[in-house]
Amino acid sequence: MNRGERLEHIWSITADAYRGYAGDRFPPTMQGQRTIMLWSATNGTILKLLDDLTDDEIAAKLPVHMRHLPTIAA
Repeated sequence: MNRGERLEHIWSITADAYRGYAGDRFPPTMQGQRTIMLWSATNGTILKLLDDLTDDEIAAKLPVHMRHLPTIAA
């Protein structure tokens, strides 16, 4: 599963209350892009563009069986 497919899955499994589209709080070039609510231990609840999620944030939102696990070197 590539990054785009992971993002699509996250978007589809996120409840409507926790996803939406960038509005007035974002620069005009970002308005209308998909957003998602995340919990950050340091910042609390944050609104972030779906396309700007880091690999760690993506992994945290995916079910365990869909996460990318690194190959363990023998």
